Amino acid sequence: MSRRPDRVALTMLVPSDTVYAGQQVDVIAAAWIPRELRERMRRPPVLTLVTPEGVWAYPATTSASSGGGAALSRQVSGRWMDLFVTHQIMFPLAPGRLVIPPASVDYALPVTFSFFSREERYALRSDSISIAVLPLPPSAANPGTNVVGQGLSLDLQVDPSSTRVGEPIDAALTISGVGNVALWPPPAPEPALRWPAGFRVYPAQTEVRVTPDAGRIAGSKTFHFLAVPDSSGNFVLPEVRYAYFDPGAGRYEVARAAPRALVVAPGAEPRAARVLPPVIARVGERPADRFGRRFGWQGWLAVLLIPPLVALSVRRRKLAAAAPVLPVAPGPALTPLGQLEREFVAVLASHVPDPVARDGDGLAQALRAAGIDSAVADHVKRLRDRLRAARYGPRGLGDAAELGAEIQQVLRVLGAEGQGAQRRPHATVAAMLLLIIGVLPPVQSPSAEALFEAGALRVAADSFAARATREPREAAHWYNLGVTLYRAGADGKAQAAWTLAARLAPRDAAIRRARRLLPPPDPETEQLLEVGSATPAEWAIVAAAAWLVLWLAIALGGTRRRLLLGLIAGVAVTSAVLGVREWRRRDRPVVVVTVDAAPVRAAPYGGASAATTIPAGGALLAGRTYGPWREVHRKDGIHGWVLGGEITGL
Repeated sequence: MSRRPDRVALTMLVPSDTVYAGQQVDVIAAAWIPRELRERMRRPPVLTLVTPEGVWAYPATTSASSGGGAALSRQVSGRWMDLFVTHQIMFPLAPGRLVIPPASVDYALPVTFSFFSREERYALRSDSISIAVLPLPPSAANPGTNVVGQGLSLDLQVDPSSTRVGEPIDAALTISGVGNVALWPPPAPEPALRWPAGFRVYPAQTEVRVTPDAGRIAGSKTFHFLAVPDSSGNFVLPEVRYAYFDPGAGRYEVARAAPRALVVAPGAEPRAARVLPPVIARVGERPADRFGRRFGWQGWLAVLLIPPLVALSVRRRKLAAAAPVLPVAPGPALTPLGQLEREFVAVLASHVPDPVARDGDGLAQALRAAGIDSAVADHVKRLRDRLRAARYGPRGLGDAAELGAEIQQVLRVLGAEGQGAQRRPHATVAAMLLLIIGVLPPVQSPSAEALFEAGALRVAADSFAARATREPREAAHWYNLGVTLYRAGADGKAQAAWTLAARLAPRDAAIRRARRLLPPPDPETEQLLEVGSATPAEWAIVAAAAWLVLWLAIALGGTRRRLLLGLIAGVAVTSAVLGVREWRRRDRPVVVVTVDAAPVRAAPYGGASAATTIPAGGALLAGRTYGPWREVHRKDGIHGWVLGGEITGL
């Protein structure tokens, strides 16, 4: 306990000086302040607990933040004393010696009783506390178990319990009880969770709910699985076992979930009578488009201006200059900690694409907005700050092994519960994803092609859409999404997906054949969805090459061959015109109708009269927005308003 002459006392308490790794530790800082001193303060005192390294900590709570006043009051030796408390819950991550840094209390007192008097600040620190963290005892019946909890229970839900071959089944395994919910791992495939033969199982998203219970961290963690049966029959999902160590009882316990019966009927006969195009493998971004995107407008401006200047200079002076190429020295090899740090930064970038939010103080808030649990987000922010301090601080790398082990554990936690958080797509991708019928929660499917072949079209469409979101310049993802939607009968959405694929790979034979399966419903749609034989970047590269050859010939004294120079100039001008034409065509705000029939109303409300109806796959030009309505028009005289949910943009 620490005291000041004004009788302010500060102490820090823990329930025990010996705990198991993964067991909850309650750290309490208590400050006793005389009532007469407290009444002079213009603001409550500030109690601070410093989170030690090597623990999983939850945000601290204080009596001042919860109620704005003291936790309780007592009369000691004839004087009233007010108690202020700060409480933080920690979970040691590894066995060893854990040192909790001193707590502090800060307060200010006015020098005089005047309202405008200045304040004099005071600070008081407590002693540090050392805790011995013990490893979990070995268990022959449950080898390798590192789960710590109390009163854990399992609940296995299968929806639906009756299905057909090829249709997905959603299985949800919920673990409930007291403990560090965020670090509970999923049950291993063997022997804890065993699926019958003939089921293809894919792990899906993870849901974490923290509900404190009488000062202890408790809650539930739900692991979702997607199972697709390949054969019909009656099956039984065996009993599920989940072993854990109960620190209160000092022994290992096993939570169990009862078996579940599954009935799988034969698959429905196909009712399609039209040609179904196959899915294709990824083709990658076209080199010309990648080069044009990286070249930037500054590079194209340089190609336009520099060759004439160089050619005229060479023509005048007969000089040629060559720029030396300096070798690039290879960088130093990464250390194991450096490799882990790179993986850590990559995972952060996948959850928080904004570099300002990722590198600043708002990292925890951005992770919570991306669907990460609050405790996990706070721990990730602290770990990022420790990495920076270890790399750039005056003490060097510090304990690299301990830091690396903590990074690996955080990477496992982020990989388990952050897979549903997708990167933010651009506007076209977002509009496409919002219009997929019956969108399921994002799942982690390693093989969308297998789901497509099995007939799980909704899940396959979600998987292909997620791929298109991650790699919007990959034509195969948009084509495969269109194939899945076409097979599901969503012709309007398939038309939009195939148009996007054709813009990325205009000469791909599979994409051109697929587009012929959905002919435009009217001439105006055909004109709006037309795709040229090359991308704007390809036309720009052809024009730039011809432009360079033209001025090279002039620089070398080829002005006498006027016919050849005119031919090269014609190629450059024609390619530039075609590229600008294709760019302007794609820059138009084209939208495609995704429902069977979209009425074009005279005003932006449902009761307005419909002047005409556009069928699925019809294209329009979009204008302003009014609530959920979009203004559309076309050259054939169609003008009005349609609902935004009935169209998607390109």
